Amino acid sequence: MSLAEILVVVDGAPGGEVALDAALHLGRKFHARVEVLHVEMDVESVMPVVGEGMSAAAIEQMMRSLRADAEARQAEAKRLFQERVMAKKLPVVEPDAEPVAGKFAVCYRQVTGRQAEAVLRRARLADITVLGGPGRDGGMQATFDTVLFDSGRPLLMVPAAPAGDIGATVAVAWNRSCESVRAVHAALPFLRQAKSVFVMTAREEGADAEPSELCRYLAAHGIAARTWAFSPESGKMGEALLSEAAKAHADLLVMGGYGHSRFREMVLGGATRGILAKATLPVLMMH
Repeated sequence: MSLAEILVVVDGAPGGEVALDAALHLGRKFHARVEVLHVEMDVESVMPVVGEGMSAAAIEQMMRSLRADAEARQAEAKRLFQERVMAKKLPVVEPDAEPVAGKFAVCYRQVTGRQAEAVLRRARLADITVLGGPGRDGGMQATFDTVLFDSGRPLLMVPAAPAGDIGATVAVAWNRSCESVRAVHAALPFLRQAKSVFVMTAREEGADAEPSELCRYLAAHGIAARTWAFSPESGKMGEALLSEAAKAHADLLVMGGYGHSRFREMVLGGATRGILAKATLPVLMMH
């Protein structure tokens, strides 16, 4: 099991270059094809929703503003591709060209529509989707949640700071939940190449996660992992996990995303949202 197809979303918002750089890094590392996807807003489909009750003049003004924003984002996405891919003479292929297994290549695909829906369509046939942190741009949160909940594939969130290497030292958040099990399985390509792997478990009342069990499972895959226990303060699991990952000098955190429903997480918070808001290292998630 490895990575062959990597999808990265470049929406033209600030910070997109970090996600693109991370995807290109992974493409080289795993000899995979990287698809750079930009979704252009379909202004005409958006206006019936946001323009209800507005005057014709106000609607026209809003449409001009939305079109200008869409054009600016498209130009920025193409600029990034030119700067990060074309100018560096990376191998470029057409988006619908027949893939060549085990060969690093990059393609650029632009579609028109609603971003979350368009990204989901591509994400279901990618081994991993790379997104910039949802906190940097309001429109990215819906895309992030849609891919995480509905794609059935892992998602890599890259924070605003440059990522550098990804996966040399991996921290695995382990609580024996279905979500964490899926995350570990999705992260196996990273774990096999990692120099250090730490299985991090929280000492909490009623917790039944035994880190040594996961270490034995990983050993069967040729992965040497060490246990790492910590005691989080009440209600601060996300902060504690990030702090422990920093102590381990991890450059990748693997975890299950959203142990509860979207609504409950939104109302009550939770480790997932806390980590998304404050992470300073890439986070690989599965729901």
